[in-house]
Amino acid sequence: MTDLVEVKQSPVHGKGVFASRNIKKGELLVKSDMALVHVNENLPEVLATLQFPWTEEYDAICISDAGSFFNHSNEPTAQVEERDFVNLTQTFVAKTDIIKGEEITIYYNDAFEDFVKK
Repeated sequence: MTDLVEVKQSPVHGKGVFASRNIKKGELLVKSDMALVHVNENLPEVLATLQFPWTEEYDAICISDAGSFFNHSNEPTAQVEERDFVNLTQTFVAKTDIIKGEEITIYYNDAFEDFVKK
């Protein structure tokens, strides 16, 4: 994990990702390793809520860093900048300036692909 973020209890839901210091728009927050799970896999809810769309056949779960702890917002402060399908990593960057102590959120509902930086 980087020195930019920390995982702790969130008022939004469960655990969340918070800024450890002021963060500028565009800064790299987390680069997470990903594990693939088949889209038809019947995962326990605790894991199913951590899935990210990956390919038509597979979803992916962050298995390192803070990647699985970002909570959802319709006005996110971070976004996925890159998904590396060969090395199975996903990189999150600040979408806005973020103040120290602020919870960092991403958009991950139905139109997730629209919120991955092109």
